[in-house]
Amino acid sequence: MADNIILELQNVTLAFGGLKAVSDVSFTMEHNEILSLIGPNGAGKTSTFNLITGVYTPTEGKILFKDKDLKKYKPHQITKLGIARTFQNIRLFKQLTVLENIILAMDHRRKVNFFASLLPFGPGKKELDMVVEQAIQYLEYANLVEFKDIRAENLPYGKQRELEICRAIATGADLLLLDEPAAGLNPSETIQLMDIIKNIKTKLNKSIFLIEHDMKLVMGISDRIVVLDYGEKIAEGSPEEIRNNPAVIKAYLGKGE
Repeated sequence: MADNIILELQNVTLAFGGLKAVSDVSFTMEHNEILSLIGPNGAGKTSTFNLITGVYTPTEGKILFKDKDLKKYKPHQITKLGIARTFQNIRLFKQLTVLENIILAMDHRRKVNFFASLLPFGPGKKELDMVVEQAIQYLEYANLVEFKDIRAENLPYGKQRELEICRAIATGADLLLLDEPAAGLNPSETIQLMDIIKNIKTKLNKSIFLIEHDMKLVMGISDRIVVLDYGEKIAEGSPEEIRNNPAVIKAYLGKGE
């Protein structure tokens, strides 16, 4: 794998009986790139994310992350390798504050566990102070510092979306998989989200791979786009190339989705 490639899918197929959810798909992703995966409902986008995160194992082909074959790893091990994911349905710890959600996301990187470090004494106190400082820095990237003491369940929906992305960053991952991050957002919230994603790329040097139906967001932030239809890759290129690709227009963009 070339030095600038962080993720590579090599002829990946995922079959359930006779049905191929993903069929012979290949593409690469570079470090510090925003790559979008688009296509009609049922095209295989979520299945592709599930393959990368270890929920599914490829029937055929390989998925390499930093030259490591992900087939050898379980989902929690893949997270430790440096891949974090958000979901279409928000999965926050809603009873915890914004700051506590971020601290908990950092737990696997720490020597003292989250609950022990809440004690006002002992070896975890110094570490907790450092973790809190780092967590606040992460919240700054997502413009969430002013909400740090608010319980997650009391945040507006758009801020909950942003918190989930911030929590993914806090795992220390180099590659973030964002599953429809703009789902349910109004136009103003979507613009804020675009700024946050760009901020994560430029200031934190992260690679961001997203599934999204909002074409304004996709075309506005993506370095490259991969298009699936019925589990097969039908196009790959820059936003301009995808916008003008006849196969994409026929399969997806032309349907007004």
